[in-house]
Amino acid sequence: MHEEVAVEVNQRDLVDKVLARYPEEFTVFRELLQNADDAWAKSFEIVFQKSHVDKYASNGTKPDLDSVKVCKWLVKNNGAAFEENDWKRLTKIAEGNPDERKIGAFGVGFYSVFSVTDKPVVKSSGKMVSLYYKDGGDKLYVKAEKCTCDNWTVIEMELKHESVIPRIFELTRFLVTSMTFLVNVERVTIFLDNIELSRVIKSRELDQSITIPKHMVTTSRDGTMSIDSVKLISQEVRVVFPENLVGAPKKSTVRADLEESERNPTKSRTFFSTKTEEEVTSKPNGKVVAPRYPGAASEASLKGGAEFSTKCSIYSANVSVSAKGDLEAGLKFATKKKPPKSFSFEMVFFNKEEHDKQTREEDDSSGFGSVFRGPQGFCPRLQGEHAARIFIGQSTAQTTGTVCHMSGRFIPTVERGSIDLANGHVAKWNKEVLYVGGFLARVAYDLEMSKIHDAWPKVGNAVATELALYTMKSFTFHPSTPDSKVSIIIKDAFFDSSRTHDFPLLSDKGIRHTKDIRIYHVDFAPFMQNTPILPVALRPEIAIMVGDLPEKLRVRPYTFNDVVRELESRCLSESEMAACLRWWTNTFGSHGPLSEDQKKRRNELLKAGKALSGGKQINLSVIKTFIEGRMLNVRNPDDPLPEDTIPPALIQGLNNPLRIREALGWQEMPIAHWLLHLRDGNLDQTHSITRTPNFAFHTLTVLSNLWYGLQEESHFEIKGILEDVACIPTNSSNRSYMHRPNEAYFPEADVFRDLPVVRQELLSDPRMVNMLEFLGVQKRCDIETFKSKAMKDDRWDAIDLARYLLSSMDYAHHVMQLELFPCSDGKRRCIRDVFAATDINRRLRLPVVNCEYWDSSYEAQFLVRFGLREYPTIEELIGIASLPSESDLLARQTAFAYLCGPQYEAKLEKEFDPSKFASYAFIPGIRNDKPCLIPHEEVFSDPDWRLFGFGRLTSQDKKIIAKLKIRERPTATTLFQVLKSNPPKDQSMAAKWFGFLAAKGVFSAGEFDKIADLPIVPVSKSASEEQGLEYVTPRECFLKSKSDPENPFYQRLFKFVDFGSNANAFLRACGVKERPECIDILKVLLENPKMFLETAGDSEKYLAELRMIAVGHKSLPRLLVERMRKTSIYLGFRRRRCPEESDDYKLCRVDDVLVADDMESCRTFGSCIFIAPQEELLEKFYSEMGVKSLSSCIQYTVNPSKELQRSSNADHLRKSITEKIPIFLHEFDEQRFRKGMRVLRWDDDTQFFVRACGQLRVTKRLEFVHATGVHGQGQYNTELTAETQRQKDREHVLWIKDPKADSYDIAAALCRLLFSTYKKNDVLSLMTILDTPIDVLERRGYDVQRILKEYEDNLRKNEPGKNITDDPKAQNTAPSPHDGPPAAARTVVPKKFAKWLHWLRKDPKLGEVKQSDIAESIKKVNEVMNAEGGKDDKHISNREQVGGGKKQKNVGYCDEKKVAENDLEECEDKQVGQIKVWKLRGTVTDIPPKEREAFGKIISDLAQVFGVNQTRCHVFWHTTDSSLMGFNRNDQIFFGLEHYIRNHSDKKVAPGQAYIDWQVLARSPSSPVLLIPRRYYIMAHEMAHVQTPYHDEHHELLFAALTTQYLTGLHNLPAVRQMFNCGPSSS
Repeated sequence: MHEEVAVEVNQRDLVDKVLARYPEEFTVFRELLQNADDAWAKSFEIVFQKSHVDKYASNGTKPDLDSVKVCKWLVKNNGAAFEENDWKRLTKIAEGNPDERKIGAFGVGFYSVFSVTDKPVVKSSGKMVSLYYKDGGDKLYVKAEKCTCDNWTVIEMELKHESVIPRIFELTRFLVTSMTFLVNVERVTIFLDNIELSRVIKSRELDQSITIPKHMVTTSRDGTMSIDSVKLISQEVRVVFPENLVGAPKKSTVRADLEESERNPTKSRTFFSTKTEEEVTSKPNGKVVAPRYPGAASEASLKGGAEFSTKCSIYSANVSVSAKGDLEAGLKFATKKKPPKSFSFEMVFFNKEEHDKQTREEDDSSGFGSVFRGPQGFCPRLQGEHAARIFIGQSTAQTTGTVCHMSGRFIPTVERGSIDLANGHVAKWNKEVLYVGGFLARVAYDLEMSKIHDAWPKVGNAVATELALYTMKSFTFHPSTPDSKVSIIIKDAFFDSSRTHDFPLLSDKGIRHTKDIRIYHVDFAPFMQNTPILPVALRPEIAIMVGDLPEKLRVRPYTFNDVVRELESRCLSESEMAACLRWWTNTFGSHGPLSEDQKKRRNELLKAGKALSGGKQINLSVIKTFIEGRMLNVRNPDDPLPEDTIPPALIQGLNNPLRIREALGWQEMPIAHWLLHLRDGNLDQTHSITRTPNFAFHTLTVLSNLWYGLQEESHFEIKGILEDVACIPTNSSNRSYMHRPNEAYFPEADVFRDLPVVRQELLSDPRMVNMLEFLGVQKRCDIETFKSKAMKDDRWDAIDLARYLLSSMDYAHHVMQLELFPCSDGKRRCIRDVFAATDINRRLRLPVVNCEYWDSSYEAQFLVRFGLREYPTIEELIGIASLPSESDLLARQTAFAYLCGPQYEAKLEKEFDPSKFASYAFIPGIRNDKPCLIPHEEVFSDPDWRLFGFGRLTSQDKKIIAKLKIRERPTATTLFQVLKSNPPKDQSMAAKWFGFLAAKGVFSAGEFDKIADLPIVPVSKSASEEQGLEYVTPRECFLKSKSDPENPFYQRLFKFVDFGSNANAFLRACGVKERPECIDILKVLLENPKMFLETAGDSEKYLAELRMIAVGHKSLPRLLVERMRKTSIYLGFRRRRCPEESDDYKLCRVDDVLVADDMESCRTFGSCIFIAPQEELLEKFYSEMGVKSLSSCIQYTVNPSKELQRSSNADHLRKSITEKIPIFLHEFDEQRFRKGMRVLRWDDDTQFFVRACGQLRVTKRLEFVHATGVHGQGQYNTELTAETQRQKDREHVLWIKDPKADSYDIAAALCRLLFSTYKKNDVLSLMTILDTPIDVLERRGYDVQRILKEYEDNLRKNEPGKNITDDPKAQNTAPSPHDGPPAAARTVVPKKFAKWLHWLRKDPKLGEVKQSDIAESIKKVNEVMNAEGGKDDKHISNREQVGGGKKQKNVGYCDEKKVAENDLEECEDKQVGQIKVWKLRGTVTDIPPKEREAFGKIISDLAQVFGVNQTRCHVFWHTTDSSLMGFNRNDQIFFGLEHYIRNHSDKKVAPGQAYIDWQVLARSPSSPVLLIPRRYYIMAHEMAHVQTPYHDEHHELLFAALTTQYLTGLHNLPAVRQMFNCGPSSS
């Protein structure tokens, strides 16, 4: 049988898990307060009871609330007593109150008491019920007893352990919030025993009933909720802290050292597993402390007592519920009761005054803070934390998104922390209730904004704006937490609950509906004064609300109709109308003629527009013309205008006449239209052109300024208007008159002062003069009459005559030829012979013209043009200044002062050439301590140059020095001649001269090079002859060093000097070195090696110098290196036959000595040959100079015994060599190998084999012509265990001795096979690799797989027919793509050249590249290389970088890194056309001029072939590396001159070969060896580097394409055609 077993529930754990859903502080008080309200209680009390009478009670003092301990909590209410059903529900967990009018739904609220006690007791209606866990078990028991009866229901909670009472201030704040929406509870009191700690009193009164506007939608979206009525309730809450609290001094926060569980038992970790709000802040020692909220005052700080109050508005809605069908059933299932038929929904709103009051209390550091603010506070902040919440009787954790608390019949989650928006019917119910919240918020917002609108005139703009801004912020929706959907639902309801498009909002004109408000726009702001806009300064603060507005309530931009209404409503000011017209013109004046609709709108705008300007109203409807910009600049603002012309002030800022014409239909006002208005208009006398000379003058000025901009027909029209108008102001007999134009004269016509002359102020502007002349004003009278009077009378002056002749140029040339002009000496002279009548000319005793005054007038300039001289020439002044007579002293001084004055400053700057007056003694100066006049070439501004015998100035005026271009110092050429012809007489003078020249810095680098060869350094002839001096060049001597001890060896070889630090600096610049350098020592050595060795004294000192030469020999000039190879400077050593004797040594040539790279052979033949010193530096130096290695002179003859067949040792060794030899070969460069050995196929029996024998005899023979002794001419027999032998053309055999060959002998034999010369380390390295397994080599760091792959790839590339040679320089040569040169460039190509071109195109790899892929790259290269080059170009160089494609090895001929950017210096005087020449810094030898010119010509021609700008081509001189052909640096191509000289200039080849021959051999299919066109190719190669920096497949393809495209251009070069035996080019 199967027995049924009941499921057991651990009741203690169940209660604990339920309590875990209530994480907030003071939860137990919240739940019991809600229960009391459900029981219609009016009063609610909390009593904390101490366990015993403490010491405070005994001495009469009151307890300290920060430290007093309590053991029991009592909660009391005076509501309805418990009934039987209430007692039953008390003992059942999760059975909620079935009364639909009650808040409780889940039946777990009461059980929150178990968070502080394990045995709660409930007393009510004479009955006491205890709940407890029996015997510490997990099952909850209930025991009922009788007790005394009163009107209070009491819940006793004996604490699990004693604790400090909760923070009274914060508990009171919590209770204030909890009471907000309670229906019945009006008073809450907190006691400590019988001591009252705080008291909260809530009172409500109906303020008004609110009529729901008809446009409001009173039914929720799904029809569940219906708002029947809305009322406004005023609520006040008072909080009293009696004067009962005593204790420690006032402090701002509670004690931090109390554990939270001691103060609040509900926070014990026994009950809760989640962190509370207060637990977030932790002390460093790990203890939990309370966060320091403002207002969280210590109980002790309330010592004096305090009372707080706040008022708020409660918007309350009576809601009817119509929940039917599935919704009603679902809610009943979820809540265990039916939904209510109706309920009240309330929303709290604090006005700005109350909000600011609470903010002040909160921020007041001297008070308690605000009991209504803070965590779970009643009064929320406008922004920031502690936001308004959703209430379900009590506060939840869910915020509303606004600053208004909302309370309604929401269905919460089980823990009542938030509302449920996730579960089916419950979520639907809650969304419907939230609609009521949005509805109520909209009613409140509209009502509050309406109040502000009505109060605006009374409170003023500033106060009303603040109130409106506060209201808008209060109903601005922010994201709600924890569920963000809550604020979204309320916001949607807020906007959707009204059918109207009227939404009140703050504007700059007060409260207006959004449909009447416009968005601020800078173009409309100046003139749209009556249309409300969003306040610009407040836009950031209201941006959220404005952005949330739905489409129907949006704030719109300005419209055309808005503008028309504005214009119709008032008369605009000048600035306003100007702004309006600017808006219209800028909007419609830049798109061509207006459409018909736009013209209709324009007419409407002009019809409505009117403005005040100049004291009268201007109607735009009558305007037809406007004043264009030129006239605006010359007229006066008060000038009268025709009625149809708009005043300029109304179109201020409209500077484009075309836009005005297009947008407004107005035309520029013709000047004739204005003049007719002035002539015929009814104007006052002030603006009369016939009665007021000043206004006539102004009118004529305006006309003259506009005259040259008018058409010719306008000129005649104006002339016709004014010809009969007396509008010309004149002076006649010193009286002012107005005359017609043809009645007035210019002043030049009035030579005898008897004509009506135009007033002087009209004659200052030539444009006015020309206009008056056109209008009819006369310039002259009869010229013959004037000439007769002029010759008879001298009362007139030259200016009078000039003025007259200007009006009659027909007679001017004739008059100027006459001796007509009276001069200061009473004579008459021709105009060419007189000077202007200036004071300076008079003091210079020059003949000046007779006139009253002289200035730069037009008449004076007229005389100058005909020959009158204004001032003397520089030559004349210098001639006067250099007059020797004492009687001429004043004129001489005047002339020099005048010459140095400001008048001649510019002229001296442009025309004065000191070289023309080098010998003129006209400059006052001092020579030999006496004042005198000094020639220009012998005086300098720096007086210190008198040290060299030069003169100095009397005056050190810097201006005079600058004007006369007096040099500060002699030229370098002058000083060079002084040094050359008159060197310093002794060492003391030399020290002064050299030190002075060092300080002055006269010479350039090139001049120092010339001085370096002058014998100017006085030195003693020898150490024994102290008085005798000789002169040597700076290059021949060196500076004595105080820091380094003197080297006696160098003292005997070189001249050392010391003239002091300053003088030594000058000598350094002249080429004197600190100490002998490598090249200096080498030159002495090459002159007499034997003497050098004898002076050194022994071989070791000689070797020390030789080591220095070895270190620096790579930077030596090429010619010097060639000389080194031909001179006996190499010390060789020969071993004596007697071991006790030291080795012989002698000086040898490169072919007399050997480098001992084979120690076995060295021991054998060492007594008959001279070998190089056995140290790495010198051996390398000897080898680089051409000294042969010993191993290269040893010939081996291999005599193996009979071959042993099927030798496993031979097979094993061959396999080991085949597998491992690539690892060894990988470490070496191409040039180390013998020809063909780099690509030897070791696994091919026809190329390499291993054979075994029993005995292996080897004969060594020394083949060296300079060997001495019998042994040196003979041979040496020995027995080895391994040696190689070549049997056929390509077969190499390695013989080994069985059974075991020595590993060293094997490695040595293979090294002799591979290398022409080798080192001991090479043998040891190969021996180690052959003896080590592959896996061990990999562990030691060899990337075996990669090395073997590269080796195989290299072998495949070098298969026959691949066109790749063993020469590394040929590996970058690539054939051309199939695309030929452009059609326009095709010519008839001879067979030989065509055959060579066909071979270049055979690479099948290039056939895979499309022409379109390469064409774009070639285009980019051409764009860069066609542009002018410069030092600042920054792009891409051919530097090998990580990340390229398949890089080709051994591209040393194109390696930019070989030459650092700072290592090159420009040779400015060596440029070939536009091609710059550079040399390696520190290079001593000069660049060969002949080769430089020839090489530059080649590069220039190739640049034309490729279309490269020649400024991007450079030649560099690098004497130490002839393998470097060229490189690309920053898109500049550098070509190696040294390589050209080594490989072409010194060889006799055809001229055309210089363009294409780069001395690199490559195999071709058609011929064994073909010279590939490398110089042509190096330019294409470097041009390809413009696009890619790598030597990869991209570079190879681009390079080949470039060479193909320009081959025809190369063929057209005359020298190339001649080399290929082609005829003259058709091009």
